[in-house]
Amino acid sequence: MASSDFWPLCALLSLAVVQGKQHALPLPVPEIVRVYSDGNDIHDFGVWKMNVEWRDNFPDGNKPEPVTYDVEIFHTEQMRLVHKETIEDPMGTHRWSWTSPLPLQCTSHSVRLRTRHQSHTSEWTPLYTLTGKDIDDSSESNIYPKDYVARVGEGIVFCCILKTQSRAGFSPPPFTIQISNRTYITEPVHHDDVSSVYGFDILCDYTGATYFIGYAPDDQNLTCETRDLNSVECHWIPGKTGKSHMFNVQYKVNGRTCSVDQCVLDDSVDKGVMNWTLIAKNNLGEKMISDVADPKHRVRLKAPTITSAVLVHARNATLEWQWGEMSKLNSFPMICQVEVNGHTVQETFNGSGLKSLVLTDLQPFTGYSARVRCGSYEHFYKWGDWSNLNTFSTKEDIPEAVDVWMQILNGHTYVVWKSLTVNQSHGIITGYELLLGSATDVTKEHISKATNEHCHKVSAKRAEGDYFISMSAKNSVGISPPSKITIPNLQSDGGIITDTIIGHNDSFSISWDPSPISSCGYVVDWFPTYNTEQCDIKWMKIPSGVSDATLHSDFENGVKYTLSVYACTSGAPQLLQRREGYVKELVPSGRVRSLKAKQYGMNVELSWEDMIEEEKKGFLLGYIVSYKHPNDDQIEESLIVGPSVRMHALSNLHPGYYTFTVKAFTSVGEGPGSDITLSVDQQGVSPTSWIRFCLQKSHPNTRKVCTARISLFLTCGKSKIEVCLSLRCSHQPTEEENRGDHSSCRRRSV
Repeated sequence: MASSDFWPLCALLSLAVVQGKQHALPLPVPEIVRVYSDGNDIHDFGVWKMNVEWRDNFPDGNKPEPVTYDVEIFHTEQMRLVHKETIEDPMGTHRWSWTSPLPLQCTSHSVRLRTRHQSHTSEWTPLYTLTGKDIDDSSESNIYPKDYVARVGEGIVFCCILKTQSRAGFSPPPFTIQISNRTYITEPVHHDDVSSVYGFDILCDYTGATYFIGYAPDDQNLTCETRDLNSVECHWIPGKTGKSHMFNVQYKVNGRTCSVDQCVLDDSVDKGVMNWTLIAKNNLGEKMISDVADPKHRVRLKAPTITSAVLVHARNATLEWQWGEMSKLNSFPMICQVEVNGHTVQETFNGSGLKSLVLTDLQPFTGYSARVRCGSYEHFYKWGDWSNLNTFSTKEDIPEAVDVWMQILNGHTYVVWKSLTVNQSHGIITGYELLLGSATDVTKEHISKATNEHCHKVSAKRAEGDYFISMSAKNSVGISPPSKITIPNLQSDGGIITDTIIGHNDSFSISWDPSPISSCGYVVDWFPTYNTEQCDIKWMKIPSGVSDATLHSDFENGVKYTLSVYACTSGAPQLLQRREGYVKELVPSGRVRSLKAKQYGMNVELSWEDMIEEEKKGFLLGYIVSYKHPNDDQIEESLIVGPSVRMHALSNLHPGYYTFTVKAFTSVGEGPGSDITLSVDQQGVSPTSWIRFCLQKSHPNTRKVCTARISLFLTCGKSKIEVCLSLRCSHQPTEEENRGDHSSCRRRSV
């Protein structure tokens, strides 16, 4: 090896040996310069942060790298280690801070440091103590912290420093942990909800402290927009904080102080895309949220002011409004929406600086309330605020046509009509005008009717058929289009047989076969079958192509109604169908009439008359005949099917007193009974019997029914035979024939 290479190598080896010896020397002990608490606690509520400052004692230029520091903190009186940590000091500030879990006033804290380099450490510094309040002589006990604010769920440690003479009678809970001669602390105290406006209290040795629980700011959804094209308005959703003023939040947007939930910035909206930042801050923390947008794409207009509704007519009206001091809106392209009587109109209106619109399709003589709101037409963002509500009433117009019908009652014809609704009358109805005439008679009869009249009796001459009646309603504007009806000849039923109908759910459902003679639909009318009063009829017009209807009216249960279907023609209406029935059947409310009992030997024949129609309350299905045996309590019943039966024979009775009861029944149940009492006597009894039979024949052309009744009464004891013959022809059987009454028979003994 050349000598020139040998000497540099020797120099490097010598330097390494020197440095190794230097690092093997003990590390110098740092020097603590200052230990102090953080904050200016002028109210003595409590401080938690302890600051430590120190300096190294390395010779200049001989500090190894890297160097760290071990730190230990003790509760001084008990010398209990409460914190240890190895810290770095990359900036060379020689300053470190520690936050205690309990206020530093609670007890004295001692700190010490040592230097560490790799596996080598220096000796510890002497303990440097930050004194607490537990070493002072005090005549009063004290609690820390005071007026403390904490987050929901956070654990708070309280300490109680007893006055100098208090230890003898101290009751620890909740202060159960002793950390010095006079200081006791709690386990961490938690709360899952905010405190009241007055906070929570904690007591110790006749002293106490108040603390408050809440939230740090958590505001959301910052949105900035323009309401008038002159300024920007920012708003957000405030988060929950607490009930006490201790949690009041201060707001700033772009450095400007704001209210709780909005901020108005007098910024130009012509700068294009802008950025806004909200800072919300209270005693527990800070929240920052931002928004970015072009204000001209965020237009939500303020409410216009409707001045009045001008040019109000029967079926349209013009609304006008003003934009006040928002002068930039006079040329701003906008789209507007109107709400009428609480319903938004589908049609929208647009234009530059829009200030009016026309409402159409309104009802005459009707009150309306209307309001408007507008938005940007070019960059629609949101609808603006609604204007004030403006009310107005449209003017009157001629009434609509009157709904006219007819009623045939007790041989008289009546024309009836319905009152026009508010939407049909188009004003205040002042009366009705009737015109009666005939195609074959040039004479016309004019009749005026008051507003409270809805019926007119047609004279006998005009009710013979081929006469028409035309009716119109009047108001201050004019007269309605005429409604015309031709009086039909309804003296006969036209061969229509009345059928039955059963209601359901308080209504009747009726259907019919479409009629080729119908040219304008159908009419269904109905009225109570019995005790019908003049003009007591209701009806419904059915359009062409429909052949069924469901009738909802004030139908009463247990009342029979007559329903008729007519075809509407160019002339008189034509009867197509007639039905009678109940919307709901009930049990009979009345009794059978004229209940009689006749004894023939040990047989008894009961007879009765039909009950009053209104008391049937449903379709009679028959009768229940019952009696009680004289010698025991057994009751015998017989069920008679058929509503036309008026007689029932009971045979082979025992002597004694009997009470016979007859009840009518419907599909719902039986009604009250009629009673009769009879003494059945055995004396003078002879075998007797009636033999009755009936023959009926209907004539095919005249539709007459001829009834021949033959009755034989046989008395064997005296060999006596009586024969009764009767013959009658009519369109309908008589009431006597229906109930089997043979009193009109001519008897002859044989």
